Amino acid sequence: MQTTQTINETLNCSQPVPQCLGYARVSTADQNENGLSIDVQKAKILEKVGELGGELIEEVYVDGGRSGTNMNRSGLNELLARCSQGDISHLIVQDTSRISRDTKDYLTIRVLLKKHNVEIVALSGMQAFGDDPYSQFLDEVIAAVNALHPRISGYKSKLTAVEKFKYGIYPSWAPLGYKNIKNPKSTCKYDQRVVAIDKVKAPFITQAFKMYATGEHTIFTIKEYLHSNGIRGQTGRPLSYSLVYNILKNPFYWGWMRWGGMEGKGKHKPLVKKKTFELVQRILSGRGIKDVRQRRHNFLLRGVIFCNLCGRRYTAEWHVDKKKYAKRGGRIGYYHCAGVGRVGKCRSVYVQVEELEKQVDQEMLKLEFTQEFIEAVKRSVRNIYEDANKRVKLAKKAFYNRRDALEIKREKLEEELLEGTITRERFKVLNTNIDKDFTDIQKELIKINKIRTIDIDVIDEVLALTKDIANTYKTSDTNTKRAYLNFFFNRILIEDKRIVKIEYQPVIEVLNQVKLGILDEVELPALTAGGFL
Repeated sequence: MQTTQTINETLNCSQPVPQCLGYARVSTADQNENGLSIDVQKAKILEKVGELGGELIEEVYVDGGRSGTNMNRSGLNELLARCSQGDISHLIVQDTSRISRDTKDYLTIRVLLKKHNVEIVALSGMQAFGDDPYSQFLDEVIAAVNALHPRISGYKSKLTAVEKFKYGIYPSWAPLGYKNIKNPKSTCKYDQRVVAIDKVKAPFITQAFKMYATGEHTIFTIKEYLHSNGIRGQTGRPLSYSLVYNILKNPFYWGWMRWGGMEGKGKHKPLVKKKTFELVQRILSGRGIKDVRQRRHNFLLRGVIFCNLCGRRYTAEWHVDKKKYAKRGGRIGYYHCAGVGRVGKCRSVYVQVEELEKQVDQEMLKLEFTQEFIEAVKRSVRNIYEDANKRVKLAKKAFYNRRDALEIKREKLEEELLEGTITRERFKVLNTNIDKDFTDIQKELIKINKIRTIDIDVIDEVLALTKDIANTYKTSDTNTKRAYLNFFFNRILIEDKRIVKIEYQPVIEVLNQVKLGILDEVELPALTAGGFL
């Protein structure tokens, strides 16, 4: 094994201006903050390039928060594809474990780099040089040692997680409404990280259980309630129907944990009482298909209209009578306060669906933005459009590099088959896996193009809505109309079949205050004891 000085002298003699690439990786955010961070690795790589008298051809390739046991790393795949162009002489890394902590993957990468005459230069740890059997054996030993660490860590983590669960601490990601935090009052190694209540989201999760427990809501209306209050999933995306269903089914919210085939009482604070949770389970099991069927009645105003007398939400239903409502297709729709029919609760009356929706249409006609605001939106949309294009190009580049890396892998596999180092059966298996990876890449590229289409569609809708709110609303489908209603209106209050008061969303109120949004203020008729004046 050569010394660092001998290596540098050899490199400098054989190639006056080494063409270098660098690669840095951290597996966790904590490692990035407290260990050899990406920035520290970059600095050391640049320093090494200077020592070699070389040139850093491109920015250091980076994978943050990615395990070395996984080959599916965008930075690594782009790096390998770049090395395959044949003009790179040295790859500089902090240590060989940064490249991979899997023995087979590391040796495969090593062979690929050797094919293109790229030498790995590790700044720390052991490293083998040369093509002799001793160097090759040492390289395999080093790869095996690098692979041992994550195996041991994984095994220890699993054992710790089991003990943590037995101690009453949930060892995995916190459900929505909770968050994972460092425990400032830790008493042992099992409670150093705990699940705590998310003060922003938790009240809405609690309210969701209470709403469903009344029997007046479906999973779909609960989903809309959470969405309208800004509750999103872990990735920032809107909650899906199935996720809301799983939230309502999860006993974690009353204090009961399930993990890894085990069950037990947790030490976290419950968001709902056990009695409420059990009532929700009875309603869920009793509704079944009925709950899904109710969602098919896509009434436009649900979730935005409320009773001015008692404050309850309005609901809607179809009255079916083929003879009585023959001219209407055998049915007629009504909106009504959810409190109607409860003795002493509410004296509100039913209102026909078409009648109330026409009144809401008139309210939409009153909405418009100032030209100043429209121009500001256009500028913002331009920035969004350019950012979307940039994201698409970067994403495509990453997948193209992955595709190039697979081509290299296939060439290597074919060479091994010709040399007789692998059997035909093994070749077929590995080649099939490569074909699958190619297919996956093609699917991802199609998805990226779809994302761009979605971005353009959203941009188009934003511009159309900003320029002409009423016409855009009128020509939209029911779901889009409902989204617009929830954007502008917080609550529309109904009494005696008419809209008597409108509460706009805070953002609309702010726009009005700064004179950027104009509401064509039309006084609603005043109510008397007998009706309207």
